[in-house]
Amino acid sequence: MTNPGEWLRGLREDLHLTRMAVERLTSEAAAKANNERYRIRRGRLTEIEEGKAVPDIFEVESLCECYKVTYEAVLHAFGMRLGASHDAPQGSTESHDASKRWSFTDTDRPFSLTFQSKISFDTTRLVTESAEDLGVPAVVRQRLDAGQFRLGIVGLDDDTMDDLVPGGSVVVIDKSHNTVETGDWKTIQERPIYFVWHEKGYSCSWCHLVRDTLFIVPHPTSRHPVMIFKMPRAATIIGRIVHVWPPMILSKSPASGGHSSMS
Repeated sequence: MTNPGEWLRGLREDLHLTRMAVERLTSEAAAKANNERYRIRRGRLTEIEEGKAVPDIFEVESLCECYKVTYEAVLHAFGMRLGASHDAPQGSTESHDASKRWSFTDTDRPFSLTFQSKISFDTTRLVTESAEDLGVPAVVRQRLDAGQFRLGIVGLDDDTMDDLVPGGSVVVIDKSHNTVETGDWKTIQERPIYFVWHEKGYSCSWCHLVRDTLFIVPHPTSRHPVMIFKMPRAATIIGRIVHVWPPMILSKSPASGGHSSMS
């Protein structure tokens, strides 16, 4: 990471946030905390992104909340170390020892990823943490570092694509394929699945495009309805899903009320 300001701007743009939106979100955080130091005004954010200023500890906390990255990641980007300041906001230095283990397969190589508990699987989103932070092995990171690919997370309760892309999956997104393809698919497995930003969040789904109207089409067994958005104002196709690492459910005990155990 050569330029922390550019890195922050990339995170913001990936989340489709304007500087005005960041100012609004941080203003809400400042009001909630009753501390104006959490507010990041547009001009201040511009200076940080252009490398003309370094965020203080309160601004770092606000950026973490807006961009869904760890406090440590932002400090590391700006060459700071956690614990170097005694003024760190309360709760930022908590230790996260618990982890979630998931099993995946990369071609013939079985491996497991260990996600620290601070990695959120609550909602479908683009991954803002680094592949290394996620525990992705070096052999796989080399493919991701080409810049053509992004990682995404499918929220634990997101059944949009049912068992094709189950909730809790990590997906690889090919950004070079960001237009809806049409074809005569013989099976539902052959139909391309896309990762889409829209004004309600993110979706991992089939897509159908009619002129500038995008239809986000869920699996037939999903609880989700078809959603319709105008492009590019209300929706953007980030890319096509080219690989899915689903969660591995090892057992399901009737006594547990249907909850699954994971390794």
